[in-house]
Amino acid sequence: MEMTINKLPAPTWNRLGMNESRISNITIDAAQKAQIQVPNVAITRESTEIDWNSLNSGLGQDMDILGASIEADSFHVEKDTHGNEPVVYRLQISGTDTASAGMLDIYAEENSESSYIFTTANESGCAGLSALQVKVYAKKGAKVRLYFAQLLDKSYDVLHDVGGFCEEDASVETVYISLGGNRVYAGGLIDLQGQRSGMDAKIGYLGRDDQHIDMNYVARHQGAKTESNMEISGILRDQAFKLFRGTIDFLHGSSGAVGNEKEDVLLIGDDVVNQTIPLILCAEEDVEGNHGATIGKLDESMLFYLGSRGISKEEAERIIAKAKIDALCSLIPDEAVRKEVEVYHGGL
Repeated sequence: MEMTINKLPAPTWNRLGMNESRISNITIDAAQKAQIQVPNVAITRESTEIDWNSLNSGLGQDMDILGASIEADSFHVEKDTHGNEPVVYRLQISGTDTASAGMLDIYAEENSESSYIFTTANESGCAGLSALQVKVYAKKGAKVRLYFAQLLDKSYDVLHDVGGFCEEDASVETVYISLGGNRVYAGGLIDLQGQRSGMDAKIGYLGRDDQHIDMNYVARHQGAKTESNMEISGILRDQAFKLFRGTIDFLHGSSGAVGNEKEDVLLIGDDVVNQTIPLILCAEEDVEGNHGATIGKLDESMLFYLGSRGISKEEAERIIAKAKIDALCSLIPDEAVRKEVEVYHGGL
């Protein structure tokens, strides 16, 4: 399959070729068999009548086409469900799988709260493509929290996709930690349809060697007084490449909406390539949109201070990079998964 993914909602960067990404020769052999732990009887693995293909996602429609032949796992969260332990969804790719996918749909009923932890890793000696798509429909007042730890090695290309739809007072929160993979394509799009609905995305990544990271996150404000927040923190070293697209889209009817997007990038080395597109689209007057990016190397005075205490530049860079990942890792509500992340990035 030839795929066009991570398209900006409005083309603005034609000269630099950053509006979208095109990838080719993409195939999926089979659905990946995930290990799933569901700790609460109020969360059941039931399908619903939702037309999931109508929900937009960050990677875009071609991701839906790619996964059309894959039967998705489904979760149905009952009304007024609270205080649950997180569902844990583990994709451990074995040597017999070269291109596999995990597809998951979450239907959260009114005033429910639920959390989901996703880990993706592979056994040594195998290579190929790993695709994961998660879609969420949050009814009135529902709160859905998604935590992702991408721990694949350099032998795998990655497609990671999130789409969501929020009714009144509903919200979708995402924490995504991307540490591995070769060519990584990640995206998320949340439709804030209902009044006072919200999106919160905290994204962390480490790009190393000649790794290629391509991301697209969109907050689509449709309802009045909706709120979005995107925080992106990354480290690039060696010859790594990263492109981040972050869009706050204020549509008609989003009066009183607030959107914030901020990226912080630490550059380690002179051969990295960093591209950032902070984009605000506005079709409504009474809204507030804020975006910004901080991009740079470690402060020379900090390096001098650490050097005076016997810490080399390389060790200082490792300490700072580890601190950035640890800050996001601490948000994952499962000690075993936090340990997996710590062990993985401790060896990088």
